[in-house]
Amino acid sequence: MKMTFLWAGAVLAISGGAALAENSKVCFEAEKPGSIQSPLKKVTGKGADISGGGYLEIPWDENKTKGIGKATYTFNAPKAGSYYVWARTFWANGCGNSIQVSVNGSDGKILGEDGTYDAWHWVGGKARVTLKAGKNTLVLSNRETGVRVDQFFLCTDADYTPTNIRKITP
Repeated sequence: MKMTFLWAGAVLAISGGAALAENSKVCFEAEKPGSIQSPLKKVTGKGADISGGGYLEIPWDENKTKGIGKATYTFNAPKAGSYYVWARTFWANGCGNSIQVSVNGSDGKILGEDGTYDAWHWVGGKARVTLKAGKNTLVLSNRETGVRVDQFFLCTDADYTPTNIRKITP
């Protein structure tokens, strides 16, 4: 590969493999797991603030079922590598403001523990996981109750932050 730049009248040519890295992205709906265990549940509905016709909820129950139940998702990654995990979430209060995810059997990663309440927002970005090209599995575990999850988003760019509702990856 050869890249040519024009700078102040001079031509600079760079040869080799230097190229902008592609940000591989994967996005899928949280309310569409392959399997789900109670007390987690799918909530259906329409609205400008949710995608895909609903979301997944870990209902508030004063922590009687904390740690019980999970949802399992299967998704395809365009290429193998390190990805950063994000979730579009809604916290009612500080007693339920985090989730735990595990990818391909890895140790659980905690997303959230922030102070944004009563609004859909993206949490994550620091949780890094390894994906293989093709089929992968994400497990959402019941860490705290009173939590809603609308979408999951994984990308290879450590500096990328998702905003708003994302387009689902086919």
